[in-house]
Amino acid sequence: MSGKKWIYCFGDGVLEGHSDMGELLGNKGANLAEMASMGLPVPAGFTITTDACRDYLQNEHQLHDEINSQIQSGIGWLEKNTGRSFGDPEHPLLVSVRSGAAQSMPGMMDTVLNVGLNDEIVARLLEKTHSKRFILDCYRRLIAMYGSIVMGLGDGPFDDIIDEFRIEQGFKKENQIIDTGWAVIVERFKQAITSQTSTSYPQEINEQLLTTIGAVFRSWYSPRAISYRAIQGLEDAGGTAVTVQLMVYGNRSGDSASGVAFSRNPANGKPGLYGEYLPKVQGEDIVDGFHSPRALNEQARIERGDKGASLQSHMPRQFDELVEIAQKLETRFRDMQEIEFTIEQGRLYILQTRTAKRSLQVAIRVALDLLDEGLITKQEAIERVSLKGFQKLTQPTLDPGIKAPIITRGLPASPGAASGQIVFSPAEAIKKAENGVSVILVRNETSPNDVAGMNAASAILTRRGGMTSHAADIARDIGRPCIVDARFIKLDLEQKTMKVGRQTFNEGDEITIDGSNGLVLSGRIKLLIPELDEYGIRFKALLEQ
Repeated sequence: MSGKKWIYCFGDGVLEGHSDMGELLGNKGANLAEMASMGLPVPAGFTITTDACRDYLQNEHQLHDEINSQIQSGIGWLEKNTGRSFGDPEHPLLVSVRSGAAQSMPGMMDTVLNVGLNDEIVARLLEKTHSKRFILDCYRRLIAMYGSIVMGLGDGPFDDIIDEFRIEQGFKKENQIIDTGWAVIVERFKQAITSQTSTSYPQEINEQLLTTIGAVFRSWYSPRAISYRAIQGLEDAGGTAVTVQLMVYGNRSGDSASGVAFSRNPANGKPGLYGEYLPKVQGEDIVDGFHSPRALNEQARIERGDKGASLQSHMPRQFDELVEIAQKLETRFRDMQEIEFTIEQGRLYILQTRTAKRSLQVAIRVALDLLDEGLITKQEAIERVSLKGFQKLTQPTLDPGIKAPIITRGLPASPGAASGQIVFSPAEAIKKAENGVSVILVRNETSPNDVAGMNAASAILTRRGGMTSHAADIARDIGRPCIVDARFIKLDLEQKTMKVGRQTFNEGDEITIDGSNGLVLSGRIKLLIPELDEYGIRFKALLEQ
């Protein structure tokens, strides 16, 4: 093993990778290195290779001394370039630990944020700052992520603690909890870990880091990751890289935010920046489905009816900078991009870019538009939409001649229409689909653990989440009609009912989803196979030339 390079640094003038190294650095790590070489505002970090992942998995889940030594060197490099020290209460260095396979698998593997906090560091930071809520918010996120992912407890115990405390205090929403409340919750989180694992949340910072890296490596073989690879026909051999990156904080202050941007609208392929954000949150809040994020641009805000300000009106300078960066990235990678970003105290940072997931209709439009713009060749446009895929182009739509009662509306996250029986769990979706029954999976929100049930369903409906939520992203990826943010439905998962106003729908009742227009309709509606639109006609002609 001697002399083998296991980590590659990026940022602060050090560039050890590039976008063609995806097999070694993962899609995320390779693209971060490329963006750093472009001079974009990328927080510094280092990527641990897929070779290291395979070595770890084959070595009884142990990091070889040489890999560990290079990880420590990477931390030392970050300390030198930031003036912060890992484990120092006065000037602590905090990092995120993120997965990144060679082929993007959104949400299927694990991420842990705010690594590097312990009781001593938090106590000192609370003494030094007026932003006590910010410090406690970061700490409770780390403890919950560590307990859920590294210690294998899942999200349930920590979600339950927050809900129980909120109810105790008479709060309707989580954001009503004050600083002293979060301090109580932090202690309850640590007690839950001790009671359920017989071990304590680790106060030794290096132990936090190394065990977190190991957990992210192990997530390559999590059930949801295996299911996703099977659905997508991806090989299992590659493993995941892990990126350790300087933390930036979208939850720091009122001029901080996190979001996801697309260089084109993922629902219809129209050019122009599109996406969602939330002020004063960390990035996982955008895609977790528990929140209803705000639109990036003002026109989308008006069309959606969002009450909160768009990023364009709230932070116009940062919005314009993001528009410029999205255009640069689309030109560099010659494809529609999905971009994760954080704004910390007014400064924009880019955390990731990847080729955006899209429906077949959108793939055709984007390929033709990029061809017209001279970014790709005719052959490349054809290769981006296989002939087999093109033959599936005409997704069913509603028969416009049939008038059906509209139950409710939501955001049209993935196009097409489908009718089926309501089911409220992924397991039930799989069971009924195996018996030839068309089902609509209805959830408050989806998680990566739901991917097999989402694939079995004919369509997906969620009460929460936005256009960049997990449900929306996966639905576009696997070609399922999807509506998100159908906020007027109320679900009782124990009674297996969905209520909208005075109407009650039970599991097994039939509804129809119109993912192109965001409509939920009662009963089974006649569907039509539409004629090709202008882009479909153009692409067909391209194939025949």
